[in-house]
Amino acid sequence: MHYFPFIPWLKRLYASIISASHMRWHYKNKRPPSVLCHPSDGESWKHFDNVYPDFGSEPRNIRLVLSTDGFTPFSISDTPYSCWPVFMAPYNLSPELCITSQYIFLTCVIPGPRNPKVLIDGYLQPLIDELNLLWHKGVKAYDVSMK
Repeated sequence: MHYFPFIPWLKRLYASIISASHMRWHYKNKRPPSVLCHPSDGESWKHFDNVYPDFGSEPRNIRLVLSTDGFTPFSISDTPYSCWPVFMAPYNLSPELCITSQYIFLTCVIPGPRNPKVLIDGYLQPLIDELNLLWHKGVKAYDVSMK
């Protein structure tokens, strides 16, 4: 497995004058309750903010999405082999930006002869450790847009 730490990537989002101001979009752009065009408009986002009000009240806290899907890179070969990239993206950004390639981060690649679904927890442990660090202790980052 190949793992790429994502905390430095998150820090760079706030250190860049281009992306830092966009990282508070979800907080500054509230919509009427009947409009749903971003995850921040959804009931689960609002429920999370109610359960964890300290987290929800800080606009610079980052909401992340995780995605993975495997593929067989050598489909013409007789040898079975699979590759499972794991991606993360911040949902703090506007709908136009949150799933563009510049804001999607490859956090790990799980290679192997077969689908890792039974052992995926073990492969994702470094990612889980970083998420726990962010949740329980937090990480200081300089927000260039707030000077």
